Amino acid sequence: GTFTGASDHVTTGTVSLVKEGDQYVVVLGADFSLDGAPDPKVGFGTSGNYDIKAQLAHLKSFSGEQSYKVPAGLNIEGYNEIYIWCEKFSVPLGVAKIQ
Repeated sequence: GTFTGASDHVTTGTVSLVKEGDQYVVVLGADFSLDGAPDPKVGFGTSGNYDIKAQLAHLKSFSGEQSYKVPAGLNIEGYNEIYIWCEKFSVPLGVAKIQ
C-alpha cells in the first residue's frame, strides 16, 4: 500500500506486508517519510479504525526503510490498513490500505 497523511500530518511512501517463513513483517519502503510527531507507533486497523491491540512498535525513524515483526499471536486476516499512529494524542498520522 501507499501511505496517505492524516490529522494534518504529511505521511508518504510505500509499505508492504511480507511473509518471512511462518512470520509476517511490515516493511516501510525506502521512500517512507513522516513530518514528525511526539509518539508515533506502527500498527493495524480496519476501515478507518485503529486497533490498539494490533500495535506493533514505536516508529524507528521518521524516514527510510524499516521493518516491524508481527507477533505470532496476532491474526492479521481481519485488518485492511496499516497505521502510523500518535499514541500521545490518539490520532492517525498516516494510513495505508493493505492490498
